[in-house]
Amino acid sequence: MSCNVSIMPFRALIKTHHMTSRKKIQAITKSAKHHSCSVLIKTGKPPGVMIAEGTEDAVKQWVETVKRLRYKDYRLLRLEAVTTGQLSTTPGNVTEFGSMKDLSACLEECDVLSWWAEHMGFTKGGR
Repeated sequence: MSCNVSIMPFRALIKTHHMTSRKKIQAITKSAKHHSCSVLIKTGKPPGVMIAEGTEDAVKQWVETVKRLRYKDYRLLRLEAVTTGQLSTTPGNVTEFGSMKDLSACLEECDVLSWWAEHMGFTKGGR
C-alpha cells in the first residue's frame, strides 16, 4: 500500500513556560474545533506542552492562533508531516493533562512517545 501525501498527518509540537490561563486554553480549544485538529495539552506548572495533528493547512492555522496568544517562552519545536503514530483525541477536540507523566502515558499508547521525547530534547534520535 502506498502513502498518499495529501492525507499524511501533519503534527506540531509547542513548548511554553506554563499554561494556566483558562481564557487562552479556551481559545486553543476553539481553534482546534474550528480547524479540525486533534490536540493534546499539558497544563499547570512548567512546562506547558501542546501537540496538534491534522491536515497541513489546519495545523499551520492552529499554530498561528497559539502564537498570537503570546505565551511566555513560546517555542515551536516541530512542525512536520509524520508517518508514525496518531493522537488518540478525535479531530476538533482537545485532551488536557495535568502532568508530564499522564501526557507521556497517553503518547506511549498512541505510539507518539519516542517522537515527542526526541523533539522535546529528552532523547537523541529515538529511544
